[in-house]
Amino acid sequence: MKSLVKFTITLGALGVIVGLLLVMVYRITLPVINSQDLKALNEGLAGVFPGDNTFEKLNETLKSSDQTITIGDCYEVKNGGNIVGLVVTVSSPGSQAPIKMLVGVKKDGTISGVKILSMSETPGLGANADNPTYFVNRDKKITFLDQFTGKNALKDPLVPKQDIIALTGATITSNAVSKGVKIAGEVGYNYLKGVAP
Repeated sequence: MKSLVKFTITLGALGVIVGLLLVMVYRITLPVINSQDLKALNEGLAGVFPGDNTFEKLNETLKSSDQTITIGDCYEVKNGGNIVGLVVTVSSPGSQAPIKMLVGVKKDGTISGVKILSMSETPGLGANADNPTYFVNRDKKITFLDQFTGKNALKDPLVPKQDIIALTGATITSNAVSKGVKIAGEVGYNYLKGVAP
């Protein structure tokens, strides 16, 4: 009986020590992780809306016209103090899990760029959506995401096999990204027409 009590106390003390060590490691690494996340976000924002711009996170939540598409954080794009666009974080249902993207939108609804933040698509098929060496147009070296740049979310259908070259063997991924970009473009345009001169 005495050895059972001693074992229980030893095991409990060991559990407390390990728990405290985990808390210390978490507190030490959290600022580094947050710093890396912020750096990746800033690179993503600049990547989808190139130029000498600043980005300011909106305090309001914008809504999607499609219940399957989720709009996340949005960032006003300013150049010289003037609003020139919006970067919309959008999630669209992929074949395995939601595909989370940043979409840059100019005041007229033109897409300035698209970056996939996270996805769980099939390697070699849907995962090619974010592959910088997989070209949907090999002659012009255009990747799947590159083809959205310059398209207008209001005027262009943004539909695979119409004005978008679909990924081979990845219809769901192609449709998900296209739909997410289109909705983000519409949301961005509708917001910008209310705030930008």
